[in-house]
Amino acid sequence: MGTIRQHVQSTISSAETTFELPWWRPRLSDEDTVNCMHCGAWTDDHYDPNLWEIPFPEFAATQQQQIIDPEIYGFPPDDPDAILCGNISDRKVCLHICPECGWWIAEDRAVLPATGGQLWVVTLTSMSVLQELDLSNIDTPLQEVRRYLRRKFDARASMHPRLFELTVASVFRDFGCQAVATAYSNDGGIDAVLQDSAGRRIGVQVKRQKGAVQVEQIRAFLGALTLEGYTCGVFVSSSSFSRGAIRAAKRSTEIRTPISLVDANRFFDMLRYAQLSDISGPEDCGISLSNPPKFHLHSFYYLNSL
Repeated sequence: MGTIRQHVQSTISSAETTFELPWWRPRLSDEDTVNCMHCGAWTDDHYDPNLWEIPFPEFAATQQQQIIDPEIYGFPPDDPDAILCGNISDRKVCLHICPECGWWIAEDRAVLPATGGQLWVVTLTSMSVLQELDLSNIDTPLQEVRRYLRRKFDARASMHPRLFELTVASVFRDFGCQAVATAYSNDGGIDAVLQDSAGRRIGVQVKRQKGAVQVEQIRAFLGALTLEGYTCGVFVSSSSFSRGAIRAAKRSTEIRTPISLVDANRFFDMLRYAQLSDISGPEDCGISLSNPPKFHLHSFYYLNSL
């Protein structure tokens, strides 16, 4: 993975947003799933108590601060239900990572028993925020570009055309094709070459443009396919296709050379599917014992009746 990350650690607490984590359950298997705050996909959950270290005193200090606050519970400090036993009876350490756009939230939840029998649940979190990516730089890591587009697909309009070509080729590779982007200049109208499972060589043209692809562009693409000896082609557009372009591709398919059209909506669906094959880990989020996330209070509540 490259050094540029589309999501970096946020300086605000998740409690200051509308994001909610599942309620405490005695068994992790009974908990509800966590969905990405931005794209709604189910997160990949990494349960590992060694991802970071939060000592008991830090949880205890948070509990004491919340429990004596008159606007929250207002317990007197000597109340048995306010005095902790000095240990953590249950704990959940998890890093939730969205497989589609790369958003993540680190969760550390501790159940703290009090001498009076009450159980207090303190949940600390650290989450990421989207970092703008330089899409004019063709050296930007493709996986970061793909995650960024999954979150901000409109940004495709500002992409360097070559970067868009490389991104398209990488998505086709995740669909089981051998895909190679051709030279950026003097490519003869073929931006990438695919080889499918049947061994067919497929010419691909990629257009990053705002307006709809016109019939003349399909005809020119057909000419390039014929001159280069391809038996079929795929035309990928960052926008849409005009009716004339659609008719021309259909006519070419019926007569001699099949041409598949991939508009912006279809490519977005392909991108989303391809992202499911990318399994990110803590290292992709920049999280380690030597570089732990900065935690904030997410929620504080009790389990037994007061």
